Amino acid sequence: MKEAMPDHTLDVLGLSTGYGTSDILHDLDLAVAPGRITVIVGPNACGKSTLLRAMSRLLSPREGQVLLDGKSIHRMSPRLLARTMGLLPQSPIAPEGIAVADLVSRGRHPHQNLFSRWTRKDDEAVDAALTATRTTELAERPVDELSGGQRQRVWIAMALAQETDILLLDEPTTFLDISHQIEVLDLLSDLNRERGTTVVMVLHDLNLAARYADHLVAIAKGRVHVSGSPEEVLTQENMRAVFGLESQIITDPVSGRPMMLPIGRYRVLGY
Repeated sequence: MKEAMPDHTLDVLGLSTGYGTSDILHDLDLAVAPGRITVIVGPNACGKSTLLRAMSRLLSPREGQVLLDGKSIHRMSPRLLARTMGLLPQSPIAPEGIAVADLVSRGRHPHQNLFSRWTRKDDEAVDAALTATRTTELAERPVDELSGGQRQRVWIAMALAQETDILLLDEPTTFLDISHQIEVLDLLSDLNRERGTTVVMVLHDLNLAARYADHLVAIAKGRVHVSGSPEEVLTQENMRAVFGLESQIITDPVSGRPMMLPIGRYRVLGY
């Protein structure tokens, strides 16, 4: 049963930003669906990661703004923002030799201050995060000795220990084999369904994106080209416009969602 959680709103309005003197995003608008799973897709270098960095305040806008509950995130205290929204970036790096439990415990930092002590609630949050990600048995092991799939679950555990209502994840399945990809995506779906956490993630695999997303967003050339349900976004026309790819769209026999079959130059069996 889904827990009652605040329905925080997260809106991107007229956002233009980038690196150096070049803009990657151009006048981009996006309304994140509260309590749902939003998946962002698009070709390489279209601005997906840049958007997540801007939404988490790691990157400042040149124009426009990001609003959390109607307030600019750049006018909020970092601690307050970190209690509401967490970010799992691409390829995070753990301190050398740190144990799993110690890394997961770092997710509690937004709930600490100079005068507070580690509490029973902090212990419970860390234990719950380890349990949810099935990493309890790894608690004493160094993170750098784990497999890729185990490390990714540990990073997600740290994000869960932060106990935020909104979770942003930049390609959480990168470098994982297919079984670990499904495991991570199932875990995030459980988090959304059981806790009501708003999940926003970037994925490369369009068919996994369509299977797990409530709301799908396709970005092209720094702008939202189309957004909506997987059925509205995963069409031959949109695949052509966003990816420059000819495709056939069929129904996924497992989920009933749309499934994209790319059409390349070698179309004939036995060619």
